Amino acid sequence: MFGIYLLAIYAAAFWILTQPMNGRGEEWWVEVHTDLPKRTYYFGPYESKDKAYHNTKGYIADLKKKGSKKISINIQQSQQSTQLTAIDE
Repeated sequence: MFGIYLLAIYAAAFWILTQPMNGRGEEWWVEVHTDLPKRTYYFGPYESKDKAYHNTKGYIADLKKKGSKKISINIQQSQQSTQLTAIDE
C-alpha cells in the first residue's frame, strides 16, 4: 500500500515539474518607442497579448499629449524588463 502512495506522489511531482511555466517567466509586455524625445518605455506585465493590446491606446494618447512624435509599439512575451524607461542616446 505504501508503494502505491509513493508512486502517486512521484507521478504528481513529475506532472507538476513538466508543465510549462505560465507565471513569472514569460509575461506580455508593451514596448513603446518614440523618436522625439528618443525614448523606449515598457509597460506590463500582462497575462495575455489581448490585455496588453487593449492598453496601448491609452499609452499612445498620453505620449501624444506630452508631445512625443513617431510612436511605435511592440507587444512581446518576455521576462520582466530591468527598467521601465530607457533614454536612447
